[in-house]
Amino acid sequence: MKKAIYIAFILGFLVSCNKKTKPEKTENKLTEIPTWKADLDTILEKNNPKSLDLSEHQLFIDTTRNSETFKRLINWKPNRMDNDAISYQEKEIAKKHKPIKIDLKEFPRHWISLKKLNNEFVVYEPCDGNTTAFEINESSVLFFYQLEPDVDLMFDLRKMTENEISLELRTVPQKAKTEKTELTIKPTEFENVYLLTYSFGKWYVTPTEKVSEFDIVVNHCPKMKRMEFTRFDKN
Repeated sequence: MKKAIYIAFILGFLVSCNKKTKPEKTENKLTEIPTWKADLDTILEKNNPKSLDLSEHQLFIDTTRNSETFKRLINWKPNRMDNDAISYQEKEIAKKHKPIKIDLKEFPRHWISLKKLNNEFVVYEPCDGNTTAFEINESSVLFFYQLEPDVDLMFDLRKMTENEISLELRTVPQKAKTEKTELTIKPTEFENVYLLTYSFGKWYVTPTEKVSEFDIVVNHCPKMKRMEFTRFDKN
């Protein structure tokens, strides 16, 4: 009898230890998500960057018109010399399609993309990468998406007025089997807001010299990557 009690005691002790060694399930799912993905509750407010601690993550609407962010976007121009991807693709396209040169006259060359927030147009300065921007020059169109650049070469100028342009372009076969793309920029009913339509997408844009007409949503993250702000209007 004593032997049976002793065996039962040992078995109970082993089962108890086994339970304690098993990891406990957590109900807090955020512990399984990287910090930058879990950071979703920052309140978006209008603010002057000079009043903020810019050594830390800050999500705010810059309304100053004279901050470093405004100056950088107003003066934005692509740095072609440091971009091997653009040079490589231009050479690849030029193997089959000799680029033409067009006279742009006074048509704006540099364009910054816009978003809609609460029915108002704003510029978005992301945490990771850059604000999507475009350059039209005499022989090509450069696409500076948030995380990577792209380029197509000029083939034909279909239309150009003071505030509207329509272009036929040539690209690599990996993008389009026909190696043909099209781009237009035309004004909308909103002041200083244009619609850029490309074969692979549409963007609201404004010339760089008009950036100061809009507030900038700034996702400032000096130390680590943070979740991008996505609560813009859908249309």
